[in-house]
Amino acid sequence: MNRFQKLNHFPGCWNLGRKDYMWKNLNKHRRSHPEAYNFVPNTYIFPADYERFEMSRENAEKNKLWIMKPTNQACGRGIKMVTRDTEVRNKKDILVSEYIGNPHLINNFKYDLRIYILVTSYDPLRIYMFKEGLTRFATY
Repeated sequence: MNRFQKLNHFPGCWNLGRKDYMWKNLNKHRRSHPEAYNFVPNTYIFPADYERFEMSRENAEKNKLWIMKPTNQACGRGIKMVTRDTEVRNKKDILVSEYIGNPHLINNFKYDLRIYILVTSYDPLRIYMFKEGLTRFATY
């Protein structure tokens, strides 16, 4: 690398940045500490978990919802809501999670919080957190 070049990803950082890898890591910890990770909804990664998802969907309540996302997209691209009656194909690189039906709301709006950090080193671990964050509210 030249002096003027900069990296925006460390090798191996996809373990937190991609939805499928994040789920695999959370699920690993959820199996060993179920009470600490009970906030994580059941999630399925296609094509490996397609049959397990279909069995879960067959046994689900009529008004149950799931959210389907491409594992390698961002900015809301490719997200779809799935019901028991929705046709779902067994495509590669798709993640489906149970939709949280009763989320915490602010003034009846769903929201998410973003905190921005800069990791400059993993060994030793060096993290800088930006003092301001971002809150995004759903519009409907």
